[in-house]
Amino acid sequence: MDLHADHSERVVVDATATLQGQGAVSLERQGQGDYAQIKVVAHPAGDAWAHPGEQLCELLVLQGALLIGEDSFGPQSYVRLLPGQALDLKTQTGCVLYENRRDWTEAEEGSFALAGDRMDWRQGMVPGLKVTSLHEGLTKHTALVRWAPDTRFNPHTHVGGEEILVLAGVFRDEHGAYPAGTWIRSPHMSHHRPFTEAEGATILVKVGHLQVPEV
Repeated sequence: MDLHADHSERVVVDATATLQGQGAVSLERQGQGDYAQIKVVAHPAGDAWAHPGEQLCELLVLQGALLIGEDSFGPQSYVRLLPGQALDLKTQTGCVLYENRRDWTEAEEGSFALAGDRMDWRQGMVPGLKVTSLHEGLTKHTALVRWAPDTRFNPHTHVGGEEILVLAGVFRDEHGAYPAGTWIRSPHMSHHRPFTEAEGATILVKVGHLQVPEV
């Protein structure tokens, strides 16, 4: 059953309960079963599960630690798994994950994982922003962005749309205020002017990946 499958619509989903270790929240789903979906899911301590490897899968650790083999990945770690690589995943202490499974649309060299405590942060486009790139394709870009308190970004338009998951603090724009655990999807050619106030914010942002309507 589809959920938020129309990429021409702006969507805001409250997934804050998962940050308290409560179940899973589906953000987007296309087709039957688990064919293509985005969700935030809380795994209890000692949980183990299989990743079947049938689709491209992105994982971001929001809380706790994810174990892949003998390697442990803590908060803000990013894992990108290409189709054809089945894995056994587990957590000893419990973890909360952002999981994004989609069709594979661009050639890539291979799967990889980036540890959250070893990210390469650089200055963003305006004072108060720090950015670390997680993945970049031909038109798509995935990154983590840290917003210092009272930071304002330039008004801009999203060619190919934008998805944001707020990881910490409160992210804001002229449409509203979004606390940690909020997911916002904005369509192709959407426009806004984001900013933060005293709390600052850290966000996962994906741009340029939503379907562009044919003219």
